[in-house]
Amino acid sequence: MIRSALPVLAAAASLMLAAPAQAQTGPLGAIGLWKIDLAASHFNEALTGPAPLSAELDVTKDDGRSLAWTLIEEDESGLAAIQFADAPLDGTPTKAVVNTQIVMISVRRDGTSGVISGVTSGVTSGVTSGVTAVTSNKSGRKQSMKVWLVDANTLKVEQDVDGQPGPPDQSLTFKRVR
Repeated sequence: MIRSALPVLAAAASLMLAAPAQAQTGPLGAIGLWKIDLAASHFNEALTGPAPLSAELDVTKDDGRSLAWTLIEEDESGLAAIQFADAPLDGTPTKAVVNTQIVMISVRRDGTSGVISGVTSGVTSGVTSGVTAVTSNKSGRKQSMKVWLVDANTLKVEQDVDGQPGPPDQSLTFKRVR
């Protein structure tokens, strides 16, 4: 079953976006292969459909100016979602691909730590600084996410899928494989 990967794009973007903050100019250290830790992740299946059986995030560029990544999700039928992007960290809107759709992503630094934050409709959660990632599609649907590097081998993503105030709709944890 192919499902909407926009929530995944947001997650991936934010995950990938675990880049250095404004005061920093070097890479965060996100380059590598990351796999989702399903046991440590919390999905809102009412908003996004069934949780994937697996997800792999491959960050191929993290140079302090931009990030590039590919995210692949699998379910019981095989490929559930695929997403890729190469986005500057200055907030410039950039095209990204989710499944067969082109969406826009805007990523910017907005703090002094390695935290990534995504803001869609002004909703943010406990993390106070980092990089803002906003994704939108042709219909105008926007999503936001906060992503931060918990440690050298753990990326955490808090995702706002529905654009409503309140706690994050999903919380995803990715572990570094290499």
